[in-house]
Amino acid sequence: MLLALTFVVAAAVVPHPAAALSMLHLQPRERVAMLKTCRHLDGQDEALCRRVVDDPRVIANDKRSCLWAMRALLQGSTWAKVRSLPATVTCTAGLRRAGYPVRRILRRLNGGT
Repeated sequence: MLLALTFVVAAAVVPHPAAALSMLHLQPRERVAMLKTCRHLDGQDEALCRRVVDDPRVIANDKRSCLWAMRALLQGSTWAKVRSLPATVTCTAGLRRAGYPVRRILRRLNGGT
């Protein structure tokens, strides 16, 4: 239920200065941290999260935005609060460009199936 928007990185995960981050590719430590966060999801959400982390069609900055949004949801923020945040908007745009079923994912996050 918490999925896709949901993947990829808060600055707290990254021990390097932001200027050292690649916009296109994750650093190995970032990837590991993101996959650890994916493990907090259930079933198909975890599988989708892992696919996005390793998907070369989704650039690193979009993955970082997804992780930020996912962490906000995992920490108890409501979808109503998270959905309009810049990180969430960036995440959904990146997933849409990569061909993910964003409409279906958003419907699930809104409580639909």
